[in-house]
This record gives sequence, C-alpha cells and structure tokens, in this order.
Amino acid sequence: MVDARHNDPLSAILQKSADLIGTTLEQMEWAESEIAAAIARHPDRADLLYHGFGLLVPTHDLMATEFVSRSHYRELLDRLAAGQDTRPGTAAEVACACAEASLVAPLSSTAAGLYFRMWESAFPDKPPITDRGQHHEELEGSAIDALEANGRRTLTREDRIVGDISCSGLHHGEAVPCTYADTKAPGPTRPAHGHLPTGPSAADSGSNTVPAVVFERPGAPSVGGPRL
Repeated sequence: MVDARHNDPLSAILQKSADLIGTTLEQMEWAESEIAAAIARHPDRADLLYHGFGLLVPTHDLMATEFVSRSHYRELLDRLAAGQDTRPGTAAEVACACAEASLVAPLSSTAAGLYFRMWESAFPDKPPITDRGQHHEELEGSAIDALEANGRRTLTREDRIVGDISCSGLHHGEAVPCTYADTKAPGPTRPAHGHLPTGPSAADSGSNTVPAVVFERPGAPSVGGPRL
C-alpha cells in the first residue's frame, strides 16, 4: 500500500507550520538570552532592557539563522540602552538586504563594499567574506557611507519603539523593584534620524549613475527559513 502522507497537502502544511513554530520559539529564546547579556553590559538600564523585548522581532528570512538574529537583537538593545533611535535598520538587516540583492544581480563595487562592511560590523566573530574589504573602504569609503545611511533609513520600521511601559512588578514571574512597576511610564523619547550619517546616496551622485543597490522598504516581519 502506498503511503499517501508524503503527497498529502494537509500534512505538508502542518509540517511547515510546525517548523515555523519551532523557529519562532528558538528566536524568542535567542531574544531572551540577548536581553540578559545586554543587562549585564548595561546594569543601570536593566528595567528598560527587560521591557524592550517587543523590539526584538525578526525582519528577514535569514534571521532564522541564530547568529543573524542575535546580531540584530544586540544592536537594537545597545541602542535602547544608549538612548538612540531603534527604528532605523541594523547592520544585520542591511547585510541581509545586500545578500538578497546579490541573488538578483551582481553587486556594484560600492554595494559590495557595503556588504563587506555590514558583515564585519554585524558578525565580528565570523570570518570576513573577503580580504578586500579594506580595499573598498580606501577607494569608496564616502560612497559606502552614503549607501549605508540610505540603507538604514530605507529599512526603518516606524513602529520599532518602546512606548509607554506598564509593569506588574514581576519579571519572569518573580517580584522585582522595577522602575516601571505599577505605573504607566513613558518609554524613551523617539529621537529623530539626525544621528544617522547624511549626504548624497550613490544614486544621487550623477543623473546617469545606476544605483549601487536598491533597498526596498520593509514589509511585514518574516520568520521563514533562510534563502541562502
């Protein structure tokens, strides 16, 4: 008798759902771990960081990979602790966008330089993609700066903020003297994008210039499997 389960659409859907749930649970565990690490780095901001869990949402399929998610979370938490804007794209998000663009067409020299820079910034404990990163920086550093600023702005998520914080005085079920306990305290002020590098993008440097890479504005967060 032929086992029809392998060709059963319902079984395939259920398996895909189970895989997605498993990935989501893992990403939540990584987020909790990065919050604990951030609190160790910034103990004076512990209560705020605890309540920053809502910021840690994967935004690209490649964030199903642990080191990609963790880098994204870590940058957002360090920004939160420093009082910086959490809305613009992270180095991991820009690197994911570059990786995706490279599957569509070869990257220009400037875009490749940005990819190398973002990889080293987001994943400093991983081997570099190439040993020519410094070559790109020396030749095209200012153009890479402009493209990075453009990429981070374009990948901005306006809802990625800590709003008013309400706390019951329990963290993970344990009573704690939280700054926000029994209150509805305002979260950190939303700073403007002025802290981001400004200047013309690679596409603005000349009327006939082909953009180094086109960043698409983000849609709904994705937690699917990696594409690469």
